[in-house]
Amino acid sequence: MATVFEQALDLGEPKRLLIFGAIAESGSIGAAARVLGWSQPALSQHMTALEKDLGVTLFDRTPRGIRLTTAGQLARIRANEVAASVTGLRSDLAKAFGLGGRNVRLAGFPSFVIGPLAAALGRLEANAGTSTDSPLHHSYEVSEAEPPEALRLLDDGAIDIAFLFHHEDEAPPELPGHTTVDLGADHLDLLVPERWNRAGQIQHLNDVAELPWIMGCVRCRSTAERLCRTAGFEPRTRHITDNPGAIQSLVANGLGVALLPRSARRYSQIAGIDPIALEEAGARRVSALIPDGLADASEVVDLIDALRAADIAVGGTGAPTGADAAEVASGATAAGTSADGYSDS
Repeated sequence: MATVFEQALDLGEPKRLLIFGAIAESGSIGAAARVLGWSQPALSQHMTALEKDLGVTLFDRTPRGIRLTTAGQLARIRANEVAASVTGLRSDLAKAFGLGGRNVRLAGFPSFVIGPLAAALGRLEANAGTSTDSPLHHSYEVSEAEPPEALRLLDDGAIDIAFLFHHEDEAPPELPGHTTVDLGADHLDLLVPERWNRAGQIQHLNDVAELPWIMGCVRCRSTAERLCRTAGFEPRTRHITDNPGAIQSLVANGLGVALLPRSARRYSQIAGIDPIALEEAGARRVSALIPDGLADASEVVDLIDALRAADIAVGGTGAPTGADAAEVASGATAAGTSADGYSDS
């Protein structure tokens, strides 16, 4: 028994069906010949052969062009499917393997990867699927890495762009021959058990000076301790975890208070927590470190633009609304620890 491929080949050259689709789209053989750059007699010969293979008449010639028969209308649908399949294959290969463009290697901390970066890459892919301006597509390869590890990978040439964070009272990370692009602020909120603040009396860091603290990774703990000392007290650390979900769970169960970047709660929230925005807590800045020679490349410029549109600077202090709420419902925050003991939290 003949395979589906053999059956298709028995019906003639598949390219003829695509030619027919172009004729149907143009409205006449002459118009299609001008668009395709072929001679009108050549297209007519192909159509005669296609109708013979299929055993039907696909269109009637009129003074104003062609008029598709019922068989021709059905063939046009199939021609569009074949054309979409062929061009779709080219697009899929280009996206997956960077054909016609650069494969850009990215590394970022977990909450950034599952939040703004994933949203930005999704936006770029959606735009590429609808754009007809260029047949070229760029691909992006993503890996999770905390700032110290991502910086090493960038310095070693293992990645092309590192996404990092630093507290606003710290100097931004630098690397010779690289450009630092600021992407926005990620505010730190003071998380307290909801039942501990029903009267709303907690408004400053020193209001929790006597309460037990839940600390995050080494880097985040250093920032929290520095902010507490600036507020006039030494925090009493009771629990330590580099998992943002675990930090929230401990707070929700009344085991302490914590400072947590707002983005860490944007995609995964636990009830029973009162997040308090404190000006004195400040924010961490999110930035991209890009090699100078790559900073103006279209694939990088497009990615940075998409990241800005993805709203890295998370607003508000409570639960997300609208599109963010949908993202929270379907998302989950991941966290890991690098060899240095640094982790995003």
